[in-house]
Amino acid sequence: MINTIIWDWNGTLLDDLELSLSATNSLLRDRGLPTLSVERYKNIFKFPVIDYYTEAGFDFNAEPFETPAKQYMDLYHAGEHETKLFPDVVKTLSSLKEKGYRQIVLSAMEDSNLKNMIKNAGISHYFDGIFGIKDDFAREKISLGKQITKDLELNSEECVMIGDTLHDAEVADACGFNCVLYTQGHVSKKRLETKGVRTIDRLEELLSF
Repeated sequence: MINTIIWDWNGTLLDDLELSLSATNSLLRDRGLPTLSVERYKNIFKFPVIDYYTEAGFDFNAEPFETPAKQYMDLYHAGEHETKLFPDVVKTLSSLKEKGYRQIVLSAMEDSNLKNMIKNAGISHYFDGIFGIKDDFAREKISLGKQITKDLELNSEECVMIGDTLHDAEVADACGFNCVLYTQGHVSKKRLETKGVRTIDRLEELLSF
């Protein structure tokens, strides 16, 4: 029996694909590099994001990864007020809370920024815990997943991870969670399907199973 739902934030609850792509393309243009289409972005986005940056064309022999990573976050924060939750987020979170599920956010976003964004979105009250990483470099969140599993004394077999990236499936696998991948975020449906777990096109599909 599933009793705990562990949500990703960016690209799963928050529709920030357009902002993320715009910020990345701004950095690429500044360096005279080809920009990314939505299709190309979804076909190369990955964690750790330094690998995605490399595939996008950044040269870390010419500059340290931290330079574009910091510039990206500055652009992201400048535009984050324009992002919105996916249309069925509130209905889904509310219904699951009413059914008695414990809901947690596990994100590769820096912790204080994550908590502020969720608070500003008006949905903090749906969650029993909100956990982000310690910096802005989005290296991975497997270690954080293992830590909260221990700290919250979670039975991993009773948890399901809901995310939009291959890394969310990797987190679920490393922590022993069940996994469902959402196809409207940062990674193409075709790539998500290679993980062999259930995929959904709408979050409210969760309510049927």
